[in-house]
Amino acid sequence: MRKMLPINPREFQKQLRQLKKMGMKVNQLENVNEIIIRLGDKKIILENPEVMIIEFASQKMFYVMPKAIREEAEVKETIAPSLTIKDEDIQFIVEYTGVSYEVAKEMLIKAGGDIAKAIEIIEENKQK
Repeated sequence: MRKMLPINPREFQKQLRQLKKMGMKVNQLENVNEIIIRLGDKKIILENPEVMIIEFASQKMFYVMPKAIREEAEVKETIAPSLTIKDEDIQFIVEYTGVSYEVAKEMLIKAGGDIAKAIEIIEENKQK
């Protein structure tokens, strides 16, 4: 965790006044706990930041001054879509290949519900 250097409050107030003179609106967001920036393989967490919104010509800029910064690896969960296996599909595979009901069901699940692929897997396993 890295600590941020404190900003001179007087200098900051001076900068805010200059921005306002240039026609920019400056507002502070209150009670911000954290900001998360998600990258492909990690996320950056800005803890307890002071956040200023600077508006000019219908655009918003966010000025963020965190108290601390930490990085974490991004964990992606892959959730398999719900798979409906029909009893008649399992029975077809049993009759076609001669394997047990349990093996046919297991191969059909492994094949993602694709009957042809399940039969192909069973036939490949028979050849081994």
